[in-house]
Amino acid sequence: MRTTRALVIRNLRIYARDRMGVFLSLLSALILLLLYVLFLGTLQVDNLTEKFPDVDTDTVSAYVSSWVFAGIIMITTFTTGFAALGTYVDDRVTGRFKEFRVSPVRRSQLIVGYQVSATIVSLAMSYIVMAIGILLLKLMYGVWPGAVNVLVAAGYTALLSAAFSALSSWAITFVATNGTFTAMSTIMGTLLGFLAGAYLPLGVVSENVRNVINVLPFSPAAMLLREPLAGTALDKLSPYDEATKAVRTYYGHTLTVGSTEILPWMVVVVLAIITIVFTVLGSYRIGRTIR
Repeated sequence: MRTTRALVIRNLRIYARDRMGVFLSLLSALILLLLYVLFLGTLQVDNLTEKFPDVDTDTVSAYVSSWVFAGIIMITTFTTGFAALGTYVDDRVTGRFKEFRVSPVRRSQLIVGYQVSATIVSLAMSYIVMAIGILLLKLMYGVWPGAVNVLVAAGYTALLSAAFSALSSWAITFVATNGTFTAMSTIMGTLLGFLAGAYLPLGVVSENVRNVINVLPFSPAAMLLREPLAGTALDKLSPYDEATKAVRTYYGHTLTVGSTEILPWMVVVVLAIITIVFTVLGSYRIGRTIR
């Protein structure tokens, strides 16, 4: 335990040295939220305004902004944790693994050290984005999801950070150069927005594509955050259950694969399994890497 803790602290210190990188990781998520709130969300607002003509534009905008906000937090849990694993790439490129090879550090301790530090970074960044986003939506639209919903979202965010850090710690073992790491970070950041249904609702794609997306963990992970963070704003759109049910399906509050509905507890179980399985796989892979 002492060795793992020392590795975690060491990795966090190395990550924190690049203050500009830390700042830009945080800023990119906030800029994306602001761009969507101020400009890019117009299409979704217009679409919902046509369906709910009796609802004022601010109420519709509040929901759309809350909806994309939930997706951005999900993306942040992955991208910031992945960025923190740049320490692994630096260790591999600079040959520091040779020192680990002759030290009494076990490979499981190494991967857990990288993984836990990535989880801490992911949690910290995601919670900061969540706090700023909630404050921003409150100031702009008067929307407040409620203390209980915020706590639920915070709990889900912790699970997402742990699961995606485990997944990333395995994936990063296939990266051997800084250039590959940068390219992979860019691709993942762009692709996740689509796979999570964060920028465009899942209702715009075909059923077959939607089924494929929903099988992956990213869209269900975003679903976990949508209800606590955007559910209150959604309920204000219409007093009729059928109308809100249609919106929930279209915007990914409820997901299905074929005729099977994906329930929140299923997502929680899958994410917990991902955390365990990819921690083990990462330990195996890192053992092969430092030979």
